[in-house]
Amino acid sequence: MPTDAAALSAYARRWHLRRQALVTLTCAFLWLATPLRLYDVPARDGVQGALWPLVPALFAATLPAVLATAADTQERITPTANRVRALTTTLVAALALALALTGALNDPAVAFRNTLLLTGLAFAGACCLPPPAAWTPPVAIPILMWLLGTKPQAEVEPWAVLLLPAHAPHPWPIAAALTAAATTTYVLKGPRVPRAAKSLVRQPKGSR
Repeated sequence: MPTDAAALSAYARRWHLRRQALVTLTCAFLWLATPLRLYDVPARDGVQGALWPLVPALFAATLPAVLATAADTQERITPTANRVRALTTTLVAALALALALTGALNDPAVAFRNTLLLTGLAFAGACCLPPPAAWTPPVAIPILMWLLGTKPQAEVEPWAVLLLPAHAPHPWPIAAALTAAATTTYVLKGPRVPRAAKSLVRQPKGSR
């Protein structure tokens, strides 16, 4: 049992899970400090109202580093690589759930929907883009929605799903489908890695 605990502690350090937990706490504080009920449309009235639905973007921006490290060379060459990635996904899901529950004190539907969608974007970035660029989907897409997805007459463009009010129906299937596809791809295939790392894994032992 002590060996298992030491191994889990080592993985937590290696996969940056402690840092991700700190990011989760920071985002939870931001959500608790923003009185969303004062705003009719999430992205319209004032800076706080605009930023509230995008708080999970901060959480998701640091996820690709966790996902990439948890499927690094050392983990990919193990016989249980899929299980390691499944464990990582479970731990990330637990942190995302904790964050969403905090936001649910103000607006449950928007909190869970946006956390789900942005977490899915982080997994998609890790699977589809090189590691240095994997953080861009959960960061660039919310910024574009914030800058281009709002109208002067207190309306939000239908495609700016992160900023839509809770009663909007179509963001939920988008968030669920994206996150399911991205997490499944991550567990089965892992994140995108540089070619040099792939060739290193394929080389037989003792070769250079």
